[in-house]
Formats: sequence, structure tokens, C-alpha cells
Amino acid sequence: MIVLSNGYKLPEDGDFGDVWFPSLEDNITRINLHNHDGSNSEKLESKNITATSDTVLNGTFVASGNAFRSLVTMPTGLLFDDCAIIAKDPTTKDQVYLKIEKFSVSQYYLYTNFVQDFEVYYLT
Repeated sequence: MIVLSNGYKLPEDGDFGDVWFPSLEDNITRINLHNHDGSNSEKLESKNITATSDTVLNGTFVASGNAFRSLVTMPTGLLFDDCAIIAKDPTTKDQVYLKIEKFSVSQYYLYTNFVQDFEVYYLT
């Protein structure tokens, strides 16, 4: 058995099932738990991240309890579970930490305590 750079196990010729199957299970677990921190998997480089932006207009927000919310449909081809979503103030470009709640595979609610336009960035 060869242990590769990030801890994955590569069976060699002659390894039997009692070696091969536990290694396969370990590899599946490692893949499931990796977070690209540079030790359990390769680090992600910023050049590999794509940002798509859109604007959520203030007129789309409606009262919801003690806040306001807008149902946002993501740009074509993007899925909620595959993106990091960041909201920014369109004037200052400062990040605004808003509550985001999944509605469907390509829609989500954006919550705010103050109604204004927001720029939303989808990082993939």
C-alpha cells in the first residue's frame, strides 16, 4: 500500500481484499471530509474561483416578521448548494452580513433589517 501526499491510500499489485477494502473506505471518508486546507487536500487558489454578480433591488423586499426578505432567483446555471453567496453594499462595496435561507435548488431568501439595493456575488 502506498500512502500519497494527502494521506490517500493507493493499493499495489498483490494487496488483498483485507487491505484494499479498508483503504477504499478510508479514501472515501477523506474525500467526504476534506476542506482544501493544504493538509488533507490541496489548497484552492483564488485564480480558480469564479464570481458572478447580480443586484437585488430594494423594491423586491417585503416585510417578514421583524425583518424584510426578498426571494432571489440565481443566475442561470448556478445552484444554491454549489455557491458561496456574498452580499455587498453597492455604493461602498463593503460586505454586508445578511441571512440567506435556501428556498429551492436555484432560489433563496435574502433577509435584511434595512431595505436597500444589494450586490450579490456567487462564488464557484
